[in-house]
Amino acid sequence: MPNIRYANMCHWKAIPYRQIDNFREFYYEDKTNSAYYSDWDTILKYQSALGFHGIEIAPWDLADILPLFGSPENFTAFAKDRGVEVIGMFHGAHASHAADHFDEAVRSGREAVDTIVRFGGQYMNTCPTQNYCGTGPLSREQVQQCAKVMNEIGRYATDHGVKLGLHNEFFCAINIENHRELIESTDPKLVHYCIDTAQIAIMGEDLLTFYNDYHDRISTFHLKDTGSARQPDSVRYARDPEIADDGTRWFWEPGLGELDLAGLYRLLKQHAFKGWMSIEYDGSPDLLASMALTRYHLDSVLRPIYD
Repeated sequence: MPNIRYANMCHWKAIPYRQIDNFREFYYEDKTNSAYYSDWDTILKYQSALGFHGIEIAPWDLADILPLFGSPENFTAFAKDRGVEVIGMFHGAHASHAADHFDEAVRSGREAVDTIVRFGGQYMNTCPTQNYCGTGPLSREQVQQCAKVMNEIGRYATDHGVKLGLHNEFFCAINIENHRELIESTDPKLVHYCIDTAQIAIMGEDLLTFYNDYHDRISTFHLKDTGSARQPDSVRYARDPEIADDGTRWFWEPGLGELDLAGLYRLLKQHAFKGWMSIEYDGSPDLLASMALTRYHLDSVLRPIYD
């Protein structure tokens, strides 16, 4: 078993079919490459062929997956037949900083844990609250309230065999000035951390320093590169900065940005990290090409450092 197993964060968006009965007939209807991106059978085979034996889903995937498959269990079995297991799901803890939203935030988190358990997953990577724009700056009391919610959801997750990992976005109300305060206000036995390598670098953390400081809290990773580390407040606090109309890409395939991912892998070896790592391609115009490029970089540059 390798030290790190790799998953694909699902950014395929709507995949209209569970399985196309006759691929050749489907292709002859439009004679484009749409047939190659239209069913889960094919998508999961791409993953398996390229060595991504896990998939991490997002809550917005459920509206597409559940009508097609009928239940989380059915999707999990379908994926497993193609060599892919569901490792977890993303979750957004909306308004967890607001005291009057405590019950709703905890209930939503518990429901997400229940969903992950039905998929057979083991990770819930949670953005601690909403965007900075319209919310920040948070007071000390609001940060502590956010930690209180994370601890409560983390307790429920732990009891159900799921690891809750904080997952910070560069535009979140939990930002560079209160990022570590939130982490250190949570219970390390209940609340872990999912390092999104690009998100925390854009926010202003030094990737290697952050991992070194918190290596014993890390449950998993979202691995992606960026050429835009340390953005100023005017960007991070803007409205919806991740969605740029001018074509800006914040995130790139490993090796196509500026992050010291080789240095990260040397630290992974030093701290003996073992577990799952999800690759993210958000912003890519061609998910299959991005997945293949990532596999090449993993095998030729990163994996030899540790595995």
